[in-house]
Amino acid sequence: MPSAATSGTSIAAMGKGLRPRGRLQVHAAIATASFVCYILGRLVDGGASTAFSVIGVGACGWAWLATRALFDPAERDARWARVVGLVVALSGALSVLAPAGGLIWRVADNTYALSGSTALLLTFVEPFHRYTRDLPDAEKRFRFAFVAIYAVLVAVSVMGLRAVGEGPDEAMRDDLAKSACAVMGLAALLAAVRFRRGHPLATRTTTAPRRAPTEDDARLAERLRRLLIDEALDSRPELKIGDVAARLGEPEHRISQCIGTALGFPNFNRWINHHRIARAKRMLAHPDERRSILEIAFACGFASLGPFNRAFRDEVGTTPRAYRSAARTSVEG
Repeated sequence: MPSAATSGTSIAAMGKGLRPRGRLQVHAAIATASFVCYILGRLVDGGASTAFSVIGVGACGWAWLATRALFDPAERDARWARVVGLVVALSGALSVLAPAGGLIWRVADNTYALSGSTALLLTFVEPFHRYTRDLPDAEKRFRFAFVAIYAVLVAVSVMGLRAVGEGPDEAMRDDLAKSACAVMGLAALLAAVRFRRGHPLATRTTTAPRRAPTEDDARLAERLRRLLIDEALDSRPELKIGDVAARLGEPEHRISQCIGTALGFPNFNRWINHHRIARAKRMLAHPDERRSILEIAFACGFASLGPFNRAFRDEVGTTPRAYRSAARTSVEG
């Protein structure tokens, strides 16, 4: 269990680099050190191997905490998450140091097996945290790649455990295979760090002051407005932020940043829906408009009535039907 959990979870830290300062960097640095110690503990002998292994067995917990920080923009870890990470690290270290077969060793080993397996499972789940349809395409691809690579490394590690036989030669091959998994996990970690630095997650804090828009933001905002006016892109039901970014030749994160700073909307979907609802309001209020609410929803870029009704209610505070009725009553009166 220790080796499977550790090498499998090495990919977890792959996801590391997201957090600008603090939480992610701390977990990423500790997880990286833990993975390196895990690898060295399998390649050397004697007391050095034990010393490295004491640190290396904590990779499950640190990798999971790094993964949480990767996909959760909160400034601090939840207290329970820290407890789980510490249980993994401490029980794993005790299982290395305690005499094998004794009571302390059995308790520590069982605790480590349970907590390490929990960390493995939670690491797999984290990429789905705060997953929404309006995430940039690059972010969706990144999360899919994270899950796929992580699953492959865990599967290889587990299959390696089952396939290993008796004897020193088999044990050496097992050590080399799991060390290779850990190395690949570290390589994936560095790739993820690089990705995150270029594609940071939007923070969900409401107390942090919003960055003032720059002149570049203002120019890009005007290009976005002109794009909607000239090409009516918001009338396309499957419109994504990647489509707009490609049309303007800008990175997706720049479009997202401009929408939040210069245009004042929390995300791409809210910005697009604002313009769609504005068009719908004009149609609903026009006395000569005979199209049904569903037809108007389609004309404004919504793929079905449900999302249209929800977006309209969020934007206007009432339903499309009630808005149309009130507008026409006002005209007739």
